[in-house]
Amino acid sequence: MGSAETLLAFFYIYPFKCQLCGFRFRMPQWGVRYLRVPEEQREYERMPVRFPLTFQAHNLTGQGTVINLSMGGCNFMSTDPIAIGTVLQLWLQISDDVAPVMVDAAAVRYVHQHSVGVEFIQWQQSERERLQLFVRGLLISRPA
Repeated sequence: MGSAETLLAFFYIYPFKCQLCGFRFRMPQWGVRYLRVPEEQREYERMPVRFPLTFQAHNLTGQGTVINLSMGGCNFMSTDPIAIGTVLQLWLQISDDVAPVMVDAAAVRYVHQHSVGVEFIQWQQSERERLQLFVRGLLISRPA
């Protein structure tokens, strides 16, 4: 925390980041003292979910189940072998009532047993907006 943030924290004003668009802002939280904890490298908080996804790479096609999601990426379970560094095209079936959200490019950042973590790196703006609506619903419905 910088000296300006330390001074503002004295007046209960803390930095925050929007989980939908990534906008950083400051907001008063009267009477609340936050303890500084080591930060993760992720920009967005991942939320628990459970829905199917389909993925495709050069000569690889498979399916899995998304277990957590953010605007920056997701973690899914799959029995298909996937290597770190692979760039996948994803179809996230967030609801049975709508077409899947398509991510044009997602880079595989880690693989552990059947768990695969990806970072979304390219997609159409309309698809990003569809995912933002879904994530907004998750943020609103989660317990305080």
